[in-house]
Amino acid sequence: MKHLHQSTLIASLLAVSGIANADYTNNPDPYAAGYGFDTPSEAAWGGWDRGDTGTLYAEWDTFVDSSYPGTRTAAPDVGSAGTSNANLAWNSGTFVAGSGNLYSFSVVENFVASLSGSTSGATRAVLQFETWGVEANYSSILLNGEAPTYTAQTYYDPAYDSSFGAVALVQYLAFWDLPTAAASYQFTFGSAEPSLSLGQVAIDIGPLTTSGGPISNVPLPAAVWMFGTGLMSLLYANRRNSLAA
Repeated sequence: MKHLHQSTLIASLLAVSGIANADYTNNPDPYAAGYGFDTPSEAAWGGWDRGDTGTLYAEWDTFVDSSYPGTRTAAPDVGSAGTSNANLAWNSGTFVAGSGNLYSFSVVENFVASLSGSTSGATRAVLQFETWGVEANYSSILLNGEAPTYTAQTYYDPAYDSSFGAVALVQYLAFWDLPTAAASYQFTFGSAEPSLSLGQVAIDIGPLTTSGGPISNVPLPAAVWMFGTGLMSLLYANRRNSLAA
C-alpha cells in the first residue's frame, strides 16, 4: 500500500487539482503501510483513479468548516473530485472536538454524508471511515436506505497510542454494487452509544467493472450458493434415476 505523501510538490499539485490528502493533525495516516484505507487504483474494489471522468470522491479529516456557519455540517477538507455537492452532517449533541474529530459525551451519534455528481451505468460506491474509542454500529451503515454489498474491518488496534491515551482504533470499509447510478448518494452510519470519535471519512464512487478483480473478491450471496447446491443435487438425482432405469 503506497503512502500518498510523496513530496510537497505532489501534494501541492493534488491540492490544485481538487484532490488532496489528509492532514492527519491527530490521526494516523490511514493510507500508510499497515493501515486500512486504500485509493481506488490500489484497491481490489477499484478499477479507476480518483478524478477520472464519471467518478466522485470526497474526504474529511477534520470536520470544522466555515462554509456552513452555525450548522452541524462540513464540506470535505481533504479533497474532492467530480462532485457538484458534498457534505457531511451530524446530529445535535455531537460536536467537533479539539482534535477535529466528531464526538459526543451524551448521545448516540448519527452521521450523514451526501454526494451528488455525474455518474452513469453500473456503479460501485465505497465508504471508508475511521473511529476511535467506542466502535460504530455497523448495522447502521446504509446507502440511500440500502445495506452494503460488502463490509470489512480493514484495521483494528485495541490500544492505539493516541494523543488522548490508548484508544481502540478501527478503520472500516463498506461498498455497494448498484445496477444503475443514483441521482445522489446519501451514506448514513453512526454509533450504538455515546463516546465514538469519528476521525476520518473517505467516499469513492465509480464504474463497476471486473478489472482488477473486485467482483471476484466479493462473497456470493447465500441465495446463490443455495441455488447452486440445489441444482447440483437435482442433476445428481436425475443421473441416479437414469442409471437405475
